[in-house]
Amino acid sequence: MEDGLIVRIGGIKFSEELVQVTVAYKASGDSSIYELLRLIAEKDINISFLCHSMVTRIPESCFCVGCSELYKVQQILNFSSFQNEHVAIIPSVGTLTLFPHRNSYKILGLLMHFFGRHGFPVHSLGTSISTIALNTDYILLDEIAEKLQKVFELPENHAPFRQDFRLTQIQR
Repeated sequence: MEDGLIVRIGGIKFSEELVQVTVAYKASGDSSIYELLRLIAEKDINISFLCHSMVTRIPESCFCVGCSELYKVQQILNFSSFQNEHVAIIPSVGTLTLFPHRNSYKILGLLMHFFGRHGFPVHSLGTSISTIALNTDYILLDEIAEKLQKVFELPENHAPFRQDFRLTQIQR
C-alpha cells in the first residue's frame, strides 16, 4: 500500500465512544435477539450498529450503544434469559465508517489487509451499498485514520472525522 496504490474514497467518519455487546445463542433457552432488541427499544436506547453472524454453528449478534447506556443494557441482559457466559462486552469501541464511492469490494479487501498488516483489532464489521462500518478500539481511531490516508485519498472538502455535535432523541 505504500507502493503507490492509493484509492479514492468519499470520506471517513468516526462515531462517538461506544460499547459493543455480543450475545451468543448457546443454550436452547436463551432469549432471541428480537426479544432483546424489543426490550432495548422500550428503554429508548439507541443502537448505532447491529450485526448478526452465523459463521460458526453458534449464532451471534453484536450491537453498539453509547457508553452511557451500558448500565441499562446490562440490566436488560440480567433480566433476560441470556446466560452471562454467553455475553461479551467490549468497552471503548469506535465505529470507523468509510464511504467507498463505487469501490466497495476493492476497498473492503484493502481495508482488511490494512488492519491485518498493522495489527489493528476488528471487533465487528458491517457493509451497505454506501458504507463500510468497522468497529475497533476507540483510542486507535486517530492513528488508524492517519495511516489510512496513505492508502485512501479523501475529497479536498472532506469534513472532520468527528462530528462537533451530538444528536439526541426527543421523548414524547
